[in-house]
Amino acid sequence: MLAKVDGRRREAKLMVQRRAELTAHVGGAPSATQRAMIEQAVQLTLRLALMDQHFAETVSMTEHDSRCYLAWSNALTRLMARLGTKSAANAPRSLQQHLAARQVPPA
Repeated sequence: MLAKVDGRRREAKLMVQRRAELTAHVGGAPSATQRAMIEQAVQLTLRLALMDQHFAETVSMTEHDSRCYLAWSNALTRLMARLGTKSAANAPRSLQQHLAARQVPPA
């Protein structure tokens, strides 16, 4: 069973925000594969944010922490590349979409 994060916490808000951003980025209706990648990206984003917070508070980083951070950061970068760097919302319309948008409904 997956652990649930209390929706009132800052971490949960970050997760909801990132999930919404990435879902919109892929056009609003992600495929099953895209949903899985989005969930992984959300988890990695949370882990990296928590490590950033810990590093800022303690001003120290162990070698293990450094390796984990680098691995998670690289994994997130690869996921983002697979999701694409250009938003689906900004993608050019197909000819069919263009023609459908130009059609005037009958009066």
